[in-house]
Amino acid sequence: MKYYATYSRSQDCFPNNAPDTFISGKGCHVTATDGREFIDWGMALRAVLLGYCYPAVDDAAKKAIDKGVCFTRSNPYEGELREIITQELKLGEECKFGKNGSDATHAAVKLARAYTGRDIVLIAEENPFISTADFFIGTTPVNGGIPKNQRVGKYSYNDMFKKRCKISDTEKITELEYLTFVNNVAAIMLDPATVDVTKEKLQYIRDLCDKYGCMFILDETISGFRYDIRGVQGLYGIKPDLACYGKGMGNGYAVSCLAGRKELFDLGLRGKGNVFLLSGTYFSNTPDLAAAIATIREIKNENVIMHLNQTGRFLVNGISAAILKNNTQLSDGTYLSEHIKIKCHGKEGTGIIEGANPLISFSYMELKTLFDQCMIDQGILMPYIAPSFSHTLNDVAVTIEAAEIALTICRKAIDKGTAKDLLINGHCEKPVFRKV
Repeated sequence: MKYYATYSRSQDCFPNNAPDTFISGKGCHVTATDGREFIDWGMALRAVLLGYCYPAVDDAAKKAIDKGVCFTRSNPYEGELREIITQELKLGEECKFGKNGSDATHAAVKLARAYTGRDIVLIAEENPFISTADFFIGTTPVNGGIPKNQRVGKYSYNDMFKKRCKISDTEKITELEYLTFVNNVAAIMLDPATVDVTKEKLQYIRDLCDKYGCMFILDETISGFRYDIRGVQGLYGIKPDLACYGKGMGNGYAVSCLAGRKELFDLGLRGKGNVFLLSGTYFSNTPDLAAAIATIREIKNENVIMHLNQTGRFLVNGISAAILKNNTQLSDGTYLSEHIKIKCHGKEGTGIIEGANPLISFSYMELKTLFDQCMIDQGILMPYIAPSFSHTLNDVAVTIEAAEIALTICRKAIDKGTAKDLLINGHCEKPVFRKV
């Protein structure tokens, strides 16, 4: 039987030798319907932080199922998780739960708009994905069915401090401050997991929001519980007005969270703003909330963050060494290190290179496809790198060994200009957001 996934899980985003369907997973290893087994570095779109079939989490979910999954009113798990988020972790004064990160980011934008009475939201142009809601998807090529004016603007995170906007003959301000001022924005939004996050830049956004009366929304769907149990706001001690969590929060179970200032959440009350916030038939399902509680306990008690960082650093160091080993000058005068780059992506500016969310990049898509294709041939699925608590040093070593072979093939392909010719059936991976 052949299954057809959509968007980032679709065949368009993988080489032609990738398996269509997985039937089981344990730890960081997965098995496809055709019997092939892989070390998985994608870990379910970065959602499985601890590992597939992780006993403590699955046992908690099963116990919850035995008592009932969905009720007419609330359940004890909802209250317990709320206490953990607001009192123990102090991610916000109040919180509400959803199923996906998009539930939380959409709700955050609505609260920011309702609280400020303004419409425009600024999103970092470096953030590839924020939400399935209209306000973000309307900024992408797949914007069919969405009203043209969603009142969203883009700013550059990387060039945040560059003063380019003239406000007088003698004074310039940054583009971000200019956009914030002239557009009277409701919120500035940032996903810190897809940029080189620094305390200085986070503080600058916080200061601008305070200066112009807009909301700072931190989308911690990826960075939350991966960079730190309290996310980026915990690492740097800079409080957003609203923070969004998901993915690793439930180790693959469907749960997300919006946390933040109580006065904003109060707008969801009748007579105080009438914002229809986070509400859904299945948002308080017991196995998902129980899984989140168990996941957070494991992260807190088992040195999970340290393991993620260590695993990512070892992998980055090993693949970096393999790139340098193949870094002889190519026929076009370039070097392999100009075409394939890998780095740790996270806690920059602290003197500590973190590895919980490494980034590997390629100069063109045919080259990425060839690399992925070679890795899959060797039992490694690495569309991106999401270390989990279940990845071992042996998994890292096997992956580095496979990468050495893949990089050698890629270097020869670049040198001869044959990367496209080596792709199975000529199939090249494509970006998720595109017209065709």
